[in-house]
Amino acid sequence: MIGRPTITSLFDKRAGWFVALAWLLLVMGVLASLGAAVSAGLNAFYHPQHEWAGYDRALARFLQLAYWIGAAAAVGSSLALAWRWRVAASVSVVACWIGLIAGGAVYLNHLNSIPRGPEYFDRYAGEMHFRIPWQYGPSGSDQPALNGIHTHLCLDTLSGWYEKACIGSKLEQVSIYPAKDNFMDGVEATSWQRRPEEFNAAGLQNGHQAYVKSIPAEGSRPGLTVYYFRRTDPEGKLFRAVQCFESGGCTHYARQDRYVLYYTAPRSLLSHWEETDRKLKSLVDSWIVP
Repeated sequence: MIGRPTITSLFDKRAGWFVALAWLLLVMGVLASLGAAVSAGLNAFYHPQHEWAGYDRALARFLQLAYWIGAAAAVGSSLALAWRWRVAASVSVVACWIGLIAGGAVYLNHLNSIPRGPEYFDRYAGEMHFRIPWQYGPSGSDQPALNGIHTHLCLDTLSGWYEKACIGSKLEQVSIYPAKDNFMDGVEATSWQRRPEEFNAAGLQNGHQAYVKSIPAEGSRPGLTVYYFRRTDPEGKLFRAVQCFESGGCTHYARQDRYVLYYTAPRSLLSHWEETDRKLKSLVDSWIVP
């Protein structure tokens, strides 16, 4: 009567199968986790202010660890089989994958307990202190600095780019800079003042003095037209500068009492610049820490 095979004899006879299974599981694991690991890593790197950034970083670490455990099981069992340690080869595969599955279940349960990120981020534009909701993805210094603060939002709703109300709308950049006396001069130095002879006056448009610059075609590049708009206060100081491009987008610099606003917007909103400035100023003022 033939006895029932023991676990040891099964491991010995099927060692080759276990080793092949280890490599198959490694390949399948790599393919299955590659997309998740890349996505989690990119989210954690490019969206560090997102409330789930901590979860993404932890998930990326777990997937990296899982890869190395799977690779160790495949390589280790192959070496054991080559040295004719057949039972050890099978046991190493089973042990690694049982440990990975059990440990993964515990770790994934731990991921669910990771607290969400902060609801607000403290940022500085010069000496001005702002506390900005995470949904706007605020980047910049968390202590007094000369650099500005950069956020992203949808102009139609003023919602941050991580809010549901911003889904499907065009995302624009809004930055806050210290209101230094020479800041607006620096804005013009990079455009109109550098080569004023290249711009032709185009009268008054939307309350701004307008200028047009035509760039002739060169090689395969078609000709381009750049529009520049400037508006001064009664003392002759520049307080608004706008540059628009044929693509339909514009960049706005608007000097406020305590800071300078920079934002991007479609050309169609140029005629509504007063309303846009007012809405953005109201939003930014709500972030100021007294």
